[in-house]
Amino acid sequence: MRVLITGGSGLVGSALTKKLIANNIEVVHLTRTKNSKAGVKTYEWEWEKNKIDENALKGVTHVIHLAGAGIADRPWTMKRKRLIVKSRVLTARLLFNECKKQNIQLDAFISASGIGYYGAVTTENIFEEEDKRGDDFVAECCVQWENEVIKFKDFCRVAILRTGIVLSENGGALEKLSKSVKLGLGAAIGTGNQYMPWIHLDDLVNMYYNSIMEENYSSIYNAVSTEHITNEGFTKTLAKSLKKKLWMPKVPAFMLKMTLGEMSEIILEGSRVSNDKIKQQGFQFEYENVESALNKIYS
Repeated sequence: MRVLITGGSGLVGSALTKKLIANNIEVVHLTRTKNSKAGVKTYEWEWEKNKIDENALKGVTHVIHLAGAGIADRPWTMKRKRLIVKSRVLTARLLFNECKKQNIQLDAFISASGIGYYGAVTTENIFEEEDKRGDDFVAECCVQWENEVIKFKDFCRVAILRTGIVLSENGGALEKLSKSVKLGLGAAIGTGNQYMPWIHLDDLVNMYYNSIMEENYSSIYNAVSTEHITNEGFTKTLAKSLKKKLWMPKVPAFMLKMTLGEMSEIILEGSRVSNDKIKQQGFQFEYENVESALNKIYS
C-alpha cells in the first residue's frame, strides 16, 4: 500500500500522515514546493501550469486529496474566489488526467469536500448527503470539486468526506475562535443561533484511515460529529473549557458584513448536518459532544 496525499502539510494531512506511518503504511506527498517537514518523500506539481512530477503516482494505491486554498484565510476578492475553486477543481482534474495517461491502477481516490455544499443557511432542516446543494459561492465550489472527484469512479473506488469545522489544538478555526475568549473578548456572533457542525481532528483522521482500509467506504459522507450546537452554545462551552468568563455582547451581524463582505455568510449562518450515514457504515466517534472534545484539547 502506498498513499499519496495532496495538502499533506496542512492540519488534517499532517495528522493523517503520522497515523499512516505509525501503522507502517508508506506515505508520499504532492507539494508545490519540495519539503520534508513530515519526513516523507515529496513530489512537486504546478497545477496552475498543468504540470506534475510523472513519478508522483508510481506505485500509488490510494490518493487522499486535501489540497485547496483556505476558504476563510483571506477576503473574498474575485481573484481569491477563483483561487479557492481552481485549487480544488484543477488539482483533482490534473490527478485524474495523469492517472488516465499513465494507466495508474488506484484502489481508491478519497477527497475532502465541505458541508458548505448545503449552503450558508440557518434552517430547521438537518441536512443529509442526498439533500440538494446550496446556491452560494461555497456551495458552487463544493459542487465543482465533487464533480471532478466523481470522475475517478471510472476506474477506482471513490469516497468524499464533507467536513465541518475541525477542532484541534494545532491550529485551524479553533485557534482563531479561542484567541478572543482567552483575551476576555469572546462573544457569540450575530444572533448566535446559527449552528456550527464540527468534528474533532482525531475522528476526522480516523475517518480517512477507515476510508483507506475498508472497501465499503464508497460514497459521500458528512464528516461531522453528533452534537448539534449553536454559535452561542459553542462559545459558552469554549469559555468554560478555557476557564474564562463571557461578558461581551453579541457581535452585530452588520459589523461582520462590513469587514468581511460576502465571506461573513459562512460565519453568520449555519444549519444542522446529519452523520447518520457514516455511523451506519460502522464508524464510531470518539468525540460526540463539544465539551468532551474541547476538554481533551485543553486538558
